[in-house]
Amino acid sequence: MTLGAFVRKNRPRWQKLETMLGVIETRGPRRTSRPFLQELSALYRSTTGDLAFAQTHYRGTTLLLFLHQLVARAHHQIYRPHRLTLQIACSFFRNDIPQAIRGHLQAVIWSGIVFLLGIAFGLSAVQFDERVALIILPTEVLNSIYSGHMWTESVFNVLPGAVSSTLLFTSNISVALFAFAGGLSFGLVTFWVLFVNGFLLGVVLKLCSKYGLLGVALEFIAGHGLLEISAIVVSGGAGFVVANALLNPGSWSRADALAVQGRSAVRMALASVPALIIAGCIEAFISPSHFPVWFKIVLGLVLGGLFWLYLLLTGESEKQA
Repeated sequence: MTLGAFVRKNRPRWQKLETMLGVIETRGPRRTSRPFLQELSALYRSTTGDLAFAQTHYRGTTLLLFLHQLVARAHHQIYRPHRLTLQIACSFFRNDIPQAIRGHLQAVIWSGIVFLLGIAFGLSAVQFDERVALIILPTEVLNSIYSGHMWTESVFNVLPGAVSSTLLFTSNISVALFAFAGGLSFGLVTFWVLFVNGFLLGVVLKLCSKYGLLGVALEFIAGHGLLEISAIVVSGGAGFVVANALLNPGSWSRADALAVQGRSAVRMALASVPALIIAGCIEAFISPSHFPVWFKIVLGLVLGGLFWLYLLLTGESEKQA
């Protein structure tokens, strides 16, 4: 290919990259939309390929110098380190996380559907054959239910609240982490984690219902259950985003699709961490206490409602640059 033909073929892409670099150098990366940054990254990669071609075929030309400078500018904007400040951290939680959730709301919905399916299968399984509970529930839990006592009483009577809360939110965060990271298995592990946790909840609720403990069980989970389940569902949605990048990369390579979608998935998973910590503290200090039932119900509804209002209504809407 002659130099003139090479320039005519690729000039529009280089000009567009130059224009976008001018925009991001003026505004800064924090004030540009995610699609804008994704397109900038794609143009950078293709221009890097043009540079490699020019280094082989057009040595000593002004074109080679131009491409070197253009690629260097793009590399600086894409890979430059950003100093973490309180303003950036606040903007991340106020804008980036809610935008990621809204951008992948369908994945979150599917995550919730899988969890609900697990609950439905758990309820149906115990209704059909109570021996299912013998397979999946610990003996201590079963004996406690059969004797008409909540199994949580022995745990919280032995362990101090600070210790039990640490154990609870560590356990819940582990579940959320598996639901998120399970996306790398093309979503199979994510599906399994969501379904199994829903199934366990369904089995426990149905078994408690059969032995007269349903009211006590619902009272126990009223304060923290909605927030805890919501956080796990959001993490599951993040896992499905990762799985979708691997299964349906579109015109991207799987590595590029994973790099782009993975950033959104990480933001989604991070939304669940503070929610699970709060839920763990409530589960340890308030849920087993003698607070009025109405207080636990109101607390659970308020916290769960605020969590979803934060994810669905807060933050700036993405705008094309």
